[in-house]
Amino acid sequence: MRKILLFACVLTISNATIAQQAKNLQNDNLLKDNTSMSTTPNVIPATASTAPANPIWYDDCSDASNWVFTNTSTLGIDWYVEYDPQLYPAASASGVIPLAMSTAANGFLFISSDFNNTVDFDGTPIIAEVTNATPVDLTNFPNVQLTFQSAFRWWHDTRIVRVSPDNGVTWIQVDEISNELSYTYPAQTSNNPHLSTYDISAEVGGQSEVLVQFYYHDNDYWGWFWPIDDVAISELPDNLVVSSDEAIGGWWINYQTIGGLGQDYTSYPLTQATVNPYAFESVLRNGGVATQSATMHAHVSGAGNFSTTSNAITLAQGQQDTVAGTSMFTPTSTGLYNIDIWAEADSAGNGTVYTYTDTTRKMTMVTDYIYGKDNGTNDGGYWRLNRVAPNPGGFEVSSSYDIYADATLYSVDVNIADWSIPGAEVYVVLYEEDLSGGDPIPLSQSDNYTITQSDLGAWINIPFLTAQSLVSATKMYRIAIGANIHPTDSVGVNVSSPGDYYSSDGLFDKDALLTNSTNGPTWYTISDIPMLRMNFDPATIVDVSDIQETIFSVFPNPTNGVFTIELDVKTAKYDINVYNVLGQTVLSTVTSSMKTPIDLSSFDKGVYTVELKHKETIYTEKVIVE
Repeated sequence: MRKILLFACVLTISNATIAQQAKNLQNDNLLKDNTSMSTTPNVIPATASTAPANPIWYDDCSDASNWVFTNTSTLGIDWYVEYDPQLYPAASASGVIPLAMSTAANGFLFISSDFNNTVDFDGTPIIAEVTNATPVDLTNFPNVQLTFQSAFRWWHDTRIVRVSPDNGVTWIQVDEISNELSYTYPAQTSNNPHLSTYDISAEVGGQSEVLVQFYYHDNDYWGWFWPIDDVAISELPDNLVVSSDEAIGGWWINYQTIGGLGQDYTSYPLTQATVNPYAFESVLRNGGVATQSATMHAHVSGAGNFSTTSNAITLAQGQQDTVAGTSMFTPTSTGLYNIDIWAEADSAGNGTVYTYTDTTRKMTMVTDYIYGKDNGTNDGGYWRLNRVAPNPGGFEVSSSYDIYADATLYSVDVNIADWSIPGAEVYVVLYEEDLSGGDPIPLSQSDNYTITQSDLGAWINIPFLTAQSLVSATKMYRIAIGANIHPTDSVGVNVSSPGDYYSSDGLFDKDALLTNSTNGPTWYTISDIPMLRMNFDPATIVDVSDIQETIFSVFPNPTNGVFTIELDVKTAKYDINVYNVLGQTVLSTVTSSMKTPIDLSSFDKGVYTVELKHKETIYTEKVIVE
């Protein structure tokens, strides 16, 4: 269970998949069971499973002699059977979480390009395969599926599942696993464990010499790892429906009419939820042989009660489609809500065989002021906001937010990594998303916030100097936390694993550290959800008496790069310095005039600090170049 602290209340947010029993119902029992399912799902606690019932072939990956390992690289990639689920050689330095597979204690295949190799970007890609040593005879089984468990962190490497119908003469790619719907791009952290299921009837059904192969290619980047467990081939059942990619924010379908991205929010202000109610969606797949009629169900409990279903869809073998509930849920009060989503299917609407999927539970808190997407724990690790060596650089980690009702943003709540150095300075930025696809447009930046000992591993609140108006017509904004280069003061922001929550998040590499190039500042997409929350509480704004008195202003602001510094009163000569977000001086001059023109049009867009100094007194203002 995951815990999230909100207004001194404890909110538990989880993605629980609860197993339901498949039921074969006669017509006279149909109404009774269908009525009960329409209001409250008939669920039982999930139990760990290792292999499908009655598999044709199954390997628990505890014996390396059952597999053939091929290494076509010149570097020392290591393949082996690992028995300790807590053991992650070298990869643990990358923040890898322990493998949570159900039979990991029996061993699992472990593929790592980090274990015996520290050379990256050297022009020599690591390519390797692992294949079952003994072909599987599927002569009497025309309809079959392949299942296995895995987990990984992704960084430009490729993981492909292949099958061969003729003992390795012909190889057919089943899927590139990082492209599965359960992951977003680039998916640095998969759910753990992830159960992959593929209908391989067309590729190898009815064949007598079937091989399964896991192909790995690091594409000359550091690749981290790929553990694999519980590999099985089993016969497809006549009736089976599978529900996946459950969403509560309109991510798949409803965003097209409402606007924005339709993200899943774990903390949702009532003002936003009233204008954009919860929408329930999922992807339904026919995992059986018979054609089926499938319907998604959603049920809300907790601070409110609500139920809806999707329209029924007919799915042939192997087909899938995205569905949405026919109605949405509008909460009327703040509080914790549980949302259960599952599906049921019968044999093409005949009402003779009913099958229920597992139930996915999501939890969300309707709030007065807090707008958030994280699950409240740093189970996804952290992002470092600055780096000293080998290549110094500064970063901003960001999260995008749909705005459905006009709101006023006063501050940002941030969860600071516990290894951060007290005395390190961070700041928050508000951006407007460029809906045409360009980089985010900076709107405002806070003053620097100095990290204290008590901030480590805790939530902090960083206010903007003035209230920021968020307009629903704009639809999307982005908040970010950043830091500048410093020789010792490292600092980071915690992130939570996305799980089954859908979210848009990013990283701003302010000095091209990640690519070691001269391309300049670059935005990237990240899969983990930064623990950053919008805060609409007016009590968090900086009191005007706490703001350092200034003697000048800059206009226009924002600007295209050309602006004027205007003194409020004429006094002595002032030194003028302008700094970029990296703390680098981009312009220096002096003035004793009431108005001094400044031209930054040749510099990058962004937030700059204008500093006026007279003797030992320093005054500063922020200016945004768009």
